[in-house]
Amino acid sequence: MPRILGTTVPDVHEHDPPGVALPAVESVRKAVRHHWAFARIGLYLLLASLPLLAISAQVFGVVPMNATGALVIIPLAATLAVLCVFAPHPIDRIVGHGLGWGMFACLAYDVFRLDTVYLLGLWGDFIPKMGTWLHSGTDTRTGAIVGYLWRYLGDGGGIGIAFFLVALALGLQHRSRRVVILAFVTFAVFPVWAGLIGTVALSPHGQHDMFPLTPTTITLSLIGHLIFGLVLGLGFLRARGRLGQHWPWPPLLPVRSQAGAPQPRSEALVPACGECGATER
Repeated sequence: MPRILGTTVPDVHEHDPPGVALPAVESVRKAVRHHWAFARIGLYLLLASLPLLAISAQVFGVVPMNATGALVIIPLAATLAVLCVFAPHPIDRIVGHGLGWGMFACLAYDVFRLDTVYLLGLWGDFIPKMGTWLHSGTDTRTGAIVGYLWRYLGDGGGIGIAFFLVALALGLQHRSRRVVILAFVTFAVFPVWAGLIGTVALSPHGQHDMFPLTPTTITLSLIGHLIFGLVLGLGFLRARGRLGQHWPWPPLLPVRSQAGAPQPRSEALVPACGECGATER
């Protein structure tokens, strides 16, 4: 199949009986023009990174977190939500999957983290305090609600969006399960976990505002991020058959053919089946 910009409709579906072709009208490949696609992806990546960067800006004393949220993050999120409704794009489906799986991976992380916080008492929970940075108050009960909403929608969901977009751009949907899991776990450690530890270590009040750096807290936070990366990678594996058909460009990394030789990016495999992720040329 020649490479075109946009989604394509294959002449014969892999799951159909041999010799059964789609109707002629449906077999015509149509290019979908993606206006502002790169700008849209850039805005999604910006939105995905801002919740974590806002925490660093707060801890380093650069910009208050409530100002970043009210003046930048919420307006940008609202703008993209309006675009999704009135000017939908295939990329929006990828973002939705990334958001959902990022929140689920964050939940898996928190099952481990909250067990070590409230049952074992190995370290503290700074999320309620982070919530007070957002609503400009000192009530930790309200801070816990606001903080955990930010954690799941902003931090977990944002990382999921960024990971899914980068993974599809690199062509991880065509890689083995082991490569995908290794890539997602690596991303969860660096830059996400490394950025967290760097923020705590380098900011003047990081250990006071977030958590003290001890062998216990460093180890527990690392294990939590490994869990996050593992679950997010499994989510990508589960959804990559559907995600690949919404990514309109060839992967940045070469895709190996059946003979083992790398193919040029212009001849990279294109997803043909949303159910299993099967590919065709």
